[in-house]
Amino acid sequence: MSGTAPVDDEGRAEVVLSAERVDLAVHRLPRERVRLRREVHTHEVEVRVTVRREVLRVERLPVDDAAPGAGAAADQAPLELVLHEERPVVGVQAVPYERVRVTVDRVPLTTRVDTTASHEEVEVVTDPAAPDDSPAVPTGTSRPTTRTP
Repeated sequence: MSGTAPVDDEGRAEVVLSAERVDLAVHRLPRERVRLRREVHTHEVEVRVTVRREVLRVERLPVDDAAPGAGAAADQAPLELVLHEERPVVGVQAVPYERVRVTVDRVPLTTRVDTTASHEEVEVVTDPAAPDDSPAVPTGTSRPTTRTP
C-alpha cells in the first residue's frame, strides 16, 4: 500500500484493511443419462401331452344260419363312422412374474478444494527526518492486526 493516510485533529490516522473471504457453493450438474429398456428373450419349451385318437376296430363274428336276416347284407347301405383325434392347442399368454423398481441414491463424496485468499497488512514506516510524537516502531516491522476470514 502506498501513500499517506489522512490525519485527524487529534493526530490519529486510520486505514481500512480488506481480506478475501472464500465462499464455496455446490452446483448440481447432469453427469450421465441412463435408459431402462426391457428385452424379450425367447427360449424353447418342451411339454409332453397325451393325446388320443379313435381307431376303427372290426370284430368278426361267425354267422349263425339260424339268425334272421343273415342273407340280407347285400341290401343294406354302407355304414359310415367319423373317427376323432385329439391335437394339442398351444396358447401363449404374457403374465407378470416380477416387479423391478429403480431408485436413485445420492452418495456423499468428500472432495478437497484448494484456493488462495489474500489479506492486507499494515506496515508502519517512520521517517527519521520528520519529528514524530508517536512511539517509535522499527522500520520494516508491522503491528499485529486482527483479520476476519
